[in-house]
Amino acid sequence: MSKAAYRKVFGKNGSGRFVVSEGTAPATFSLASSALPTLSLDLEDNRFQIIINQGTILSAQADVDGNTVIVPANGTSSAMTYNDGSATPETITVPAYSTPIGAASQHALRPFDKGTSIPVSWIREAYVEWPMVLGLNDNLVPGSIIRSDSIGRPVLCSSAEASAHPQLVVGRVVETDGFATNFDDGLVSYMILPSDPGALREVYAQIQAGPYVGKLGVPANLDVVNAVGAIRATLNV
Repeated sequence: MSKAAYRKVFGKNGSGRFVVSEGTAPATFSLASSALPTLSLDLEDNRFQIIINQGTILSAQADVDGNTVIVPANGTSSAMTYNDGSATPETITVPAYSTPIGAASQHALRPFDKGTSIPVSWIREAYVEWPMVLGLNDNLVPGSIIRSDSIGRPVLCSSAEASAHPQLVVGRVVETDGFATNFDDGLVSYMILPSDPGALREVYAQIQAGPYVGKLGVPANLDVVNAVGAIRATLNV
């Protein structure tokens, strides 16, 4: 509990004027830019559109009205422009070498969809796991430093890039696992089946092949197109 919650200000007990983030919760209410395109629908509630995936490296910037909005970070030398794909598209441009603020701790849904405003949450310091994707970041090894690519995905940051733009560095690789090589499948291979036949459905739900990788026991966060393993890194923004 932050001290700000019960501060006494000018004879009145209240929250005071100093807001403190507890843990990894930002002390603000920030929405993702409504100009971002729809990536997919929320599997749990298809009324909502996902516009930023969990784990995306984020930046904050002002929109045309001067409001702060959250966008995928851009760690490249070229600006990145998004539009929402509507008949009269709304656009936003993320400048080159944008400063990261953290990584999305959950999917960001389109603002004001069905009349609901949902703030974006992010983490700044953590031990995280990202998919290792063929041709994108499969060159990362333990000790590699990480930056964002043009759309917020973790990629290798060279020594020259880190020296010229130190704000781009968001973390360092601790270990990598490759599917069918040294990947830890969470001990699924050694799991004892339950004696209750009805519970076998739960076992199947845990070990069935994913839609992309097709390997038993691959966690959902790693089951993406062209995933070849996992990257585990310290996030420090």
